[in-house]
Amino acid sequence: MKLKWDRTTISASEVNRYTYCPYQWYYERYYGRSKLFEMSKTKKAEPKMKQQQPTKKASTKKTMSAAKTRESHFARGRAYHAQEYQNYRRQQKIFMACVIGTVILVIICLFIFLI
Repeated sequence: MKLKWDRTTISASEVNRYTYCPYQWYYERYYGRSKLFEMSKTKKAEPKMKQQQPTKKASTKKTMSAAKTRESHFARGRAYHAQEYQNYRRQQKIFMACVIGTVILVIICLFIFLI
């Protein structure tokens, strides 16, 4: 499958976006930012259009199940991003602890060799 915005080089900002959310990076490469923006505007306009139309029992069930599915996808997405953010913060803390430990070890070694 060839992506719409397929390039051979990847910029640093793209790498940053990929590490934040691979799915978001992929969809942006596949559809393009402007198409995603249009799709989100259409999605936001859907509930307003549904409120104006008369509801029927059969369509209400479908609408409710679609709304639940959309909410579950949203909840999963929020949980995914929260987990990724926690992992990122944990990695930052581990890295800083290693850097501080290395600096302290170097200072101790220098102090021992100077005495």
